[in-house]
Amino acid sequence: MIFNKPHLFVSGYYQAYAFLFACPILIIVLLLCIFIQFQVHHFDMVALCCILIIFLLYATYKRVNKMYLIAYWKSGLVIYDCKGNQLVQIPSSYLKNATSKTNKLIIPYHNETWIIEKNKNDNLKEVEKMLFYFKNDF
Repeated sequence: MIFNKPHLFVSGYYQAYAFLFACPILIIVLLLCIFIQFQVHHFDMVALCCILIIFLLYATYKRVNKMYLIAYWKSGLVIYDCKGNQLVQIPSSYLKNATSKTNKLIIPYHNETWIIEKNKNDNLKEVEKMLFYFKNDF
């Protein structure tokens, strides 16, 4: 019995870390703006900066939670969330029914549809490499 080493890639990795690196800098700038606007009694700008800080924290949280580890090999595909929980294991026979669109890969599996977003700044090469891998298998 020969075990094939799985191919791995993380979808959403670069986008999540861009948010993680930019968020503290933007929050510091907004806190400085809050301090200055508070001193000149522009409370509407203080409120706006507070709302922007909350939005940045929420957007960063959502983006980090959209990171997925995708492992694939001859037998199929496994998707894990950012906490390491296995979300789905899709046999390779279902992958031949996958539809590749411009910005996403749609995989129908039982009564569910799994979508892997393709992003040229994040995972486009890895998704295309995976599609090429399975295309050569069938």
